[in-house]
Amino acid sequence: MIKIDGFEDNRITLYKSLRNIQSQHLSKRVFIAESEKITLRVLKSNLEIHSILALESFYENNKELILSKGISEDNLFTANIEIMNKNVGFNLHSGIMAIAYQPEDNQLSTLDDQIVIMNSIIDSENVGSIVRNAAAFDINSIIVDFKSSSPFIRRAVRVGMGNIVNMKFYQSHYLVQDILKLKELGYRIISAEINDHSKSIIDYKFPEKFALIFGSEGKGIDKVILEISDEIIHIPMNKKVDSLNVASSSAIFMHHIKN
Repeated sequence: MIKIDGFEDNRITLYKSLRNIQSQHLSKRVFIAESEKITLRVLKSNLEIHSILALESFYENNKELILSKGISEDNLFTANIEIMNKNVGFNLHSGIMAIAYQPEDNQLSTLDDQIVIMNSIIDSENVGSIVRNAAAFDINSIIVDFKSSSPFIRRAVRVGMGNIVNMKFYQSHYLVQDILKLKELGYRIISAEINDHSKSIIDYKFPEKFALIFGSEGKGIDKVILEISDEIIHIPMNKKVDSLNVASSSAIFMHHIKN
């Protein structure tokens, strides 16, 4: 392990000022795992690890796992919690972090029969929550369009408890075209939206092969996507309430699918 004693050490640049470094992480196709539980989930995945910055006790407790990942000794860093806090820009709870490389995108044809699609979901906490909900209810394929926050942003990874690392992920740059391709592959396209034509989820039975779309927090699903959807379904609720948070809605939909 390499001991970090100060702030001006360029070997840990990717850990510095974490609130302001997200664009650099995304451009380098890396992401940060923060906390012991998430770091261990990433280490146990098939992803390549760039580096670790953690208290010495973490190395002692997980020596065999860390060695099994084949990480260069030049990328195993340790420091006391005060130095870590100064570098990352906020107070850490566990003093355990790792940088991992994002997986290569899957192809549409390799995704599972059940897919969750995010359309223009900007809030990274909502993205992370939807990923976590999907994992909880055994939906392991995720599509995110270019207008949505990346599930590999630090906050999304943290809220999603790192579950994105074990999922099939596809980044869509042309969501309408990709939805049409999914239809050709036999998927039913189902939009989670309430309008004059939507059906209640209570009476709806999901097909074996589908893609379920959740839309933006403010405007919902894009109109053109609603027009090409096979079904539009909604959660019945008190008419005095306009809508539920998109992450909360996703949990209800996916629980219904599971049961």
